[in-house]
Amino acid sequence: MKKAIEFLLFIIYSTCIFFFPNNFYVLLFLGINIFLMFITKVRIKKVTSKMIKIFPFILFTFIINCLLDTFENAAWIAVKLCIVCNLTIIYAIITTITQISDTIKLLCTPLKIFKINTDEIKLMVSISLSMLPILKKELYEIREASIAKNMKFNIKNTKNILFKFCISIIRRVNYIEESLIAKGYEE
Repeated sequence: MKKAIEFLLFIIYSTCIFFFPNNFYVLLFLGINIFLMFITKVRIKKVTSKMIKIFPFILFTFIINCLLDTFENAAWIAVKLCIVCNLTIIYAIITTITQISDTIKLLCTPLKIFKINTDEIKLMVSISLSMLPILKKELYEIREASIAKNMKFNIKNTKNILFKFCISIIRRVNYIEESLIAKGYEE
């Protein structure tokens, strides 16, 4: 139950950041994030390195917002996005995939009224979250293999790269399906 409350607070907090006005509330949210990092004993270096990886996305969002709105509003949105990404990184570090799956299962308990199996939802969430690092690694390997074959990793070669990536995803899904059937999850 504690993890479900943490999850709901995480969702509410990260959503509220975008609804508060552009003033000292943003500094308050930033202070809360820093306080959460110290409470949860998350290493600042780890959070910073992950934020640097996300920074191109934030910069892209800032540029698009500059084109569509004023510079000031674009800057506020970029700052708020940094705060939400920081919070998400903290939450991802302190929570395991199993805990997130258990939380989703607990939150989906009312769906049992409609005869929906929440254990299957938990399994799907676990598989989905576990596949993300695998897919990232697979894409990195395809990129490295393309570079080794002297094929540039650009828009012209996207068709070939995506084809290889889709084939690898289908193989992974087949392996997962076979292992689930072997463990007795078939209907």
